[in-house]
Amino acid sequence: MARVCTQIDVWIEEEVSRPVEEWENQQQKKCKDYPWYDPRGWVCWFVWVLVKVVRWVVEKVGRWVVRTVCKIVAAVVDIIVGVLSGLWDVIVGIFTLDWRRILDGLIKIGATIVQGVINLVRIFVLCDTFDYIRGEFDKRALRDHVRGLLDKRYEGQARAEIAEAIRLDVGAFGLRLDATAYRAVLDSQTESPTEPGVPNLVVLHESGAINIKELCGFDYPQGFWNRKRYKTLKKGLVVGGGGGGELDNPIDEDELDTYLSSRGTDGPQFIVLAMRDGVLQTKIAAAEDKGLQLGLLLNFTTDTREVSEARHIVHTGFDKPAPSAALVQFLISRLGRTDRTDASAQTPPSLPAAEAAARHELCHPVVAGVFKYTDSLRGLAASLESSSCQDRHDASGATFIDNFPDVVWKYVPIHELGHCFGLCHVDGLDRIMVSSRQNTIWTWSLLWNWCLRGEPYFTLDEAKSTWDYIVANFDPECLGVKPVVIG
Repeated sequence: MARVCTQIDVWIEEEVSRPVEEWENQQQKKCKDYPWYDPRGWVCWFVWVLVKVVRWVVEKVGRWVVRTVCKIVAAVVDIIVGVLSGLWDVIVGIFTLDWRRILDGLIKIGATIVQGVINLVRIFVLCDTFDYIRGEFDKRALRDHVRGLLDKRYEGQARAEIAEAIRLDVGAFGLRLDATAYRAVLDSQTESPTEPGVPNLVVLHESGAINIKELCGFDYPQGFWNRKRYKTLKKGLVVGGGGGGELDNPIDEDELDTYLSSRGTDGPQFIVLAMRDGVLQTKIAAAEDKGLQLGLLLNFTTDTREVSEARHIVHTGFDKPAPSAALVQFLISRLGRTDRTDASAQTPPSLPAAEAAARHELCHPVVAGVFKYTDSLRGLAASLESSSCQDRHDASGATFIDNFPDVVWKYVPIHELGHCFGLCHVDGLDRIMVSSRQNTIWTWSLLWNWCLRGEPYFTLDEAKSTWDYIVANFDPECLGVKPVVIG
C-alpha cells in the first residue's frame, strides 16, 4: 500500500501540477514581452504571481493531505491484510500439520501489527509531516544538482530533450526506467547433460552439488531462521490455496522422495521457483517506492529463467574465489546481458559495438532472484562502470535471495541496484545501503531517523551520487535525447 500512496503523489505532480506550471512558464514569457510601463504588463504579472502562489499552496497542502490520508488508510489496510494472511497461513498449517507455516503466520501477524502501529504513531505525532517537508527540500536540491550536471555535459536541443524527459523543471521529476525482475526456476524434467535419460536435478542431488530437499523447502542446513520461501509447483492441474492469494499445487516430501529414489521415473513432475510470487512482488514494490528517493521512476516487469548448472543454482559467495566474475558470467549466459568484451557477439563483430550495447543496457536494469549463495550473502551486484567503491565489470545487473521477514529483507533488490548505480555501503540500520558485513548497524541518529522516516531510506547525497553516475555513464538516448533519423 505504501507504493500506492507514492504513485498517487507522482500522479498529482504529473497530471495536475505540471499543466499549471507549464501555463505559468508560458505566461511569464508573455509578461516579459510587455514594457515596464504598459498596464497590460502589470495585469499580466499580477495574474502570474497570483496563480503561482495559489497553485503552490494548493499543491503542497493538497499533496500533504492526500499523502496523510492515504498513509493512514494504507497502514490500516496493511494491518488487516497482514493479519488475515497470517491467519490463513496458521489455519492451513494446522490442517496440513506444517508447523513452519504456522510459525510464519504468527510472525507475519506480529510484524504486521507492530509495523502498522509504528506507521500510525509517526503520522499522528507529525513525524511523517516533517518527512514530507524534508522530502520537498531534498527534491528541489536534487533537481538543482542534476541541472548543474546537465549544464556541464549537454547543451541546446539535447539538453532541452533531457530536461523534458526527466521533468527537470515541471512535473514528477525522475529518470523513467523499465526494469526486469527475474526468478530462477528448476525443472524436474530437464535432462542431465552427463547422464542422458536421467533428470538433471537427480544427478546434481546425488553428486552433492545441490540439495534438492533444501531447494524444495524441506531441509534447512543454514538454520531455520535463514530458510527461504521457495515455491514448488506440480505441472498440470493447479489448485487454489496458499498465502497471499497465490495459486499453488506443491509437492510434498514423500513425493520428492519417490522422484529421487526412482531417479525421476515415478512421482509428479514439477518446477521449483526461487521465491513465491507474493515475495517477489513485495520486493519489487519496495524497489519502485524507494527508487524515487534517488530520482528513479522504476517500472518493473517479471520473468523467469531456468537454471540447470550447479553454479547457477548455488551462486558463488565471498567464501569462494571471484564471486563478481561468477555473477557477470551468470548475467551474460542466463539473463542475456551484453558482454562488453565480446566483439564476436555483435553483427558484424565489433568491440565498440559490444561496449555501446552494454552501456545502453544501463537504462534497463535487471535483478534476479536466485536460490542461494555458497555463504550467508543476501545479494550481489555488478556495476558496469567504476565508482569510489565499485569496480568496473563486463556486464551490469544483480542477484538476490529471499529471506523472512519481509519488513527487513524486502529492500535487498533496491540495495543491490544502488550498487549498480555506483553507491557504497554505509553505517546504520535505518539506511538502505547498510551492510552488516562491512559496516556497523548502529548510529546515534538511528531512533530519530526511524521516527522521521519510518523505514530504511536513501539520503540526498546518495541521490546526488546516483545522478553523478547516470549523467557520466548513461547514453544520451537513455536520458531522453531523441535519436537522429537519417534518410
